[in-house]
Amino acid sequence: MYIQIRKLLPSESKSYREIRLQCLKHYPEYFTTNYQDEKTKEKLFFQPYIEQSHKNNFVIGAFHNNSLIGISGFKRHERKKVNHAGSIIQVYVNPKFQGKNIGTDLIKYTLDEAFKIDGIEQVEIGVIAINEKAEKLYKNIGFEMFGLHKNFLKIENVYYDHKMMMIFKNNYIK
Repeated sequence: MYIQIRKLLPSESKSYREIRLQCLKHYPEYFTTNYQDEKTKEKLFFQPYIEQSHKNNFVIGAFHNNSLIGISGFKRHERKKVNHAGSIIQVYVNPKFQGKNIGTDLIKYTLDEAFKIDGIEQVEIGVIAINEKAEKLYKNIGFEMFGLHKNFLKIENVYYDHKMMMIFKNNYIK
């Protein structure tokens, strides 16, 4: 099975929207935003960045037969004192394609692109503590935990902890 990994093109903004809403609908406990709120928005967070081919904020896509089956977004911190860092957010692979290293390829490609940006030295990623597969994937790439936010999410009186992880450019091995 051939999977193409690349930055999303401006014309793929709607495909991004579809897969982003899909992941929020099927995995509400893994993301801070929720499906009901997001589906009513004219544009989701990354759509303007995709449409503008923004260099500091972008989405990497995994494609199978020209269909978007996975995403990984990167957002550079904007303020001058912290813009040497950014975050990988909204990581998702369609369940039919999970377990095939597509998530690993998405994260590595995202890191490769992020570390090409002038001044980016470190990248953060967060994971809800119950998402053990994602946490293991991030650790295998080289991310290390630097903090735990207890009771980060609350969904219908159930709390979920959030693990914060970091990788530094000089420690990243492709």
